[in-house]
Amino acid sequence: MGISALLWLPFVKNITGSIRASMHATEQISKGRFEVRVPETRGDELGRLSHAINQMAGQLDGLVRGQKRFLGDVAHELCGPISRMEMSLGILETRVDGADAYRLNDVRDELRQISALVDELLSFSKAALGQRLQTPEPVALHALIDGVVEVEGVPMNRVQLSVPEELQAMVVPDLLRRAIGNVLRNASLHAKDSQIEVKAARSKDTVTLTIADAGPGVPHESLPRLFEPFYRVDVARSRETGGTGLGLSIVKTCVEACDGAVSAQNRIPHGLIITFELPCA
Repeated sequence: MGISALLWLPFVKNITGSIRASMHATEQISKGRFEVRVPETRGDELGRLSHAINQMAGQLDGLVRGQKRFLGDVAHELCGPISRMEMSLGILETRVDGADAYRLNDVRDELRQISALVDELLSFSKAALGQRLQTPEPVALHALIDGVVEVEGVPMNRVQLSVPEELQAMVVPDLLRRAIGNVLRNASLHAKDSQIEVKAARSKDTVTLTIADAGPGVPHESLPRLFEPFYRVDVARSRETGGTGLGLSIVKTCVEACDGAVSAQNRIPHGLIITFELPCA
């Protein structure tokens, strides 16, 4: 039995190693990381499986990138007509009054919503397609977050910042600013007059950054889909509080471009916590 085990152990280890590599690759693909590849060193069925996984990853990468490029091209082409329409509305406003002026204001409101959607599409496309063109660098998180809070116009008395000044993460600064800005904007909008807690700590080679608010949170069944493009929670569909459904998708794309990960969970007793896992500098 011992001799048999010694003879079979290398063979079994070789097979299980190939299966583990394929499982790891499929898990990464399911998370949207289509650049992963499996070594194609075998000539048997497991080698054919590895080749099929690599082909699938390449085709999915092309399809997703093509879709995002298409969205960016459409958004870019819409900018011209929207600008001309806004100019025409501005001219018409000087020539109408009464009920016609009221209707014109409604048209301008609708046009503003279309313009906001186009801007979000452009941001989403740029974050997705330009993520491989920028190199991560060491960034001091305290100074970066402080600047984002100021740019977003969130009152400093609403933000409780607990980030060590010496803590650094290896990220693309512009992309991380955009991600944190979108989360702070959502927290400020949906958790009015409540405190926004921003904390960061290092654990081995990872920096964990959390942004927590005391708003209503989201239904538990919506949490897995919160970062999907165009997904919006039902309670946020009104014109006053609803958005385009791209804000958190942009956050996910930006964080993944920094080789990080983002997740969401409800806060007890109420509120929402967005967690960034970033590589430590």
